[in-house]
Amino acid sequence: MRLFLVLVIAMLPNCRGALACELSLVAPATSVLKKPVQVQASLTGDTLIVRFSVSTPSLNAKKALDAGEYPYQFDVVEVFVTFSDSGFPYFEFEVSPYNQTFQVKIVSAKEHQEGVDLGLTSTATIATGGWKAELNIPLKSLGWDGDPEDIGGNFYSVLGPVKERSYWSTFLPKAAKADFHQPQQFKPLLQCSQ
Repeated sequence: MRLFLVLVIAMLPNCRGALACELSLVAPATSVLKKPVQVQASLTGDTLIVRFSVSTPSLNAKKALDAGEYPYQFDVVEVFVTFSDSGFPYFEFEVSPYNQTFQVKIVSAKEHQEGVDLGLTSTATIATGGWKAELNIPLKSLGWDGDPEDIGGNFYSVLGPVKERSYWSTFLPKAAKADFHQPQQFKPLLQCSQ
C-alpha cells in the first residue's frame, strides 16, 4: 500500500485537470479578458480530439457567413497540426461558435491550399458566458505514422470585434502583432491532455 501511495504522489505533478492548457495573450499587450480559453487534446485511435472552452461576456459571431467571409474574421478557435520536425507541411483547423469550419493545408511558407476538406468533424455549443468546441481530426489521412510523440502544432483563439480583437495561443510568445503561422514555435500537442 505504501508503494502505491508513493507512486501516485510521484505522478501528481504530471497530472492535469479537465482544462489542461490555458491559452495566453499574444496581442495586443492587454485584454479585458482574463484566461478566456482552455484546451485539452487527446488521442483515440488515429483521431486527435481537441476540446476548447471559451469564456467571454459576448460573442463576435454570425449564424451564417456571407460570401467572402471566413470563421477567422470572427471569434474562432484553431489548432495547427504537423508531424514534421521542420513544421512543414502543417494543417490548420478552425471552428466558430456556430460550428463553421475552415481547413488549410500549408505545404511551405509560400504554398498553401485553403478551403480543403482534411476530414475534420466538429461540434460547437454556445452557452451563457461563452462557448465550447470539439474538433475530431483524422491523423492517418494527413500522413501520421502512428507515433503520438510526432504530433506537434499549436492551439489558438481569436476573440472580439475588430477594434477590440485579442489573439491567444498556447505556445506563442507575446508580440506587437499576432502571427499564428510560426511553425518554429510548434510543440507537442498531447502535453495538453488530461
